[in-house]
Amino acid sequence: MSKNYHIEYSDGITRIQLMTRPTFEEGKVIIDDIADNYPYEKRLWDFSNIDFHFTINELHDIAEYGKMRFVKPNRAAFISPNENVDIEMVILDVYRAEAGNADTKVFRKESDAVEWLNS
Repeated sequence: MSKNYHIEYSDGITRIQLMTRPTFEEGKVIIDDIADNYPYEKRLWDFSNIDFHFTINELHDIAEYGKMRFVKPNRAAFISPNENVDIEMVILDVYRAEAGNADTKVFRKESDAVEWLNS
């Protein structure tokens, strides 16, 4: 386990909690860890502890990398109190939509995210 993130699988959902804002290289390590070691069909990304802000290029690059690693149909819910995440997730969605196998949504509360993932 890294001090920068924590991953656990429970109740059919892989939960990723970020403790610090990852660099692109750290993001790739997290994606690789999930793709290699956890079911990724339902993922819950918790951004509550970080200042989420990525450039357009960073969002593009992480989306491209994710498309290579998460090849099965999947859903990803993002939890963040930061409203800027909504805008950045729309941008990420556009890049991810090219693969046609991911559905993503941003939530403020974990309970809402879990309900959506299980619907």
